[in-house]
Amino acid sequence: PAFSKTQVGLKADAFVFASFNQPNKITPRVFASWMRILRRVPGSQLWLLKLNEGRSAEANLQREAARHGIDPHTRLYFTGSADLRDHVGYKSAADLMLDTDVYNAHSTAADALFAGVPLLTMAGTRMVGR
Repeated sequence: PAFSKTQVGLKADAFVFASFNQPNKITPRVFASWMRILRRVPGSQLWLLKLNEGRSAEANLQREAARHGIDPHTRLYFTGSADLRDHVGYKSAADLMLDTDVYNAHSTAADALFAGVPLLTMAGTRMVGR
């Protein structure tokens, strides 16, 4: 089943960009481009995956967002994985999934597309970067 933005803790009226990739796939260059996107879309949010090993990643990404002039407390949203039964539908609360470039989303991209969320990605030079 589909989820609303408020059901997952997002702002109901925000345009929600999302990346459900492992935090170690987010390079400084990609994150900087996402921050430029957030600056150009007022009130939008970036929904990121928080994993057990992502505690330092979350703090680092919040610090980098602030360095780029983005309020990490209102514009970044971190959440863990959904229950298995809600795994795909949970992603339907996002408006657009942003992919990483060095190591693209694979099954994560398929899940977002199955949930009806469009995916913005780019071609890489290696198999893992399509």
